[in-house]
Amino acid sequence: MSYQIAGLSREERMTGKWTIDLSSVAVWLVFAVVAFAVVAVREVLLVPRIGEPAAHGNGTLIAVGLMALVIVAFVRRVARSCSTLELVLIGVLWTAMTVAFEFGFFHLIMGEPLEELLADYNVLRGRLWVLVLATVLLGPVVVGLILRRGLTASIPERSSPADPGTSR
Repeated sequence: MSYQIAGLSREERMTGKWTIDLSSVAVWLVFAVVAFAVVAVREVLLVPRIGEPAAHGNGTLIAVGLMALVIVAFVRRVARSCSTLELVLIGVLWTAMTVAFEFGFFHLIMGEPLEELLADYNVLRGRLWVLVLATVLLGPVVVGLILRRGLTASIPERSSPADPGTSR
């Protein structure tokens, strides 16, 4: 008889799949903290100086950059134990959680009209929210593929005088 929790067999949990699932959710919580911090900075520092439209765009780009750094750190930690499909599924999970939170919290709890929430998806009006969704959706698999192919930029090690292959 197979023992399963949350769709994972005992063997999968013992090999770290359970930990990856939980850490994926934890990373999404980091995204939420990043997003709220960026909104706070945007409203306090950027909007008074450059206006709402420019502040919104800049804030979105800052959030995307910070989320990308979090994704790189996370994927570097789990890439060896995740298949490409699992990295895709992590991105799908993060995107679903993001959209569910956005509509669940801001519409149902905060009372924001759906029209205002949907307006953030209109790239033709300068709204860049879709970049956040694209980052959390595609980030894990893109970073994973780059890491697996060894295309990451690395700083060459400095050779020491004790290295036999060095010349002076």
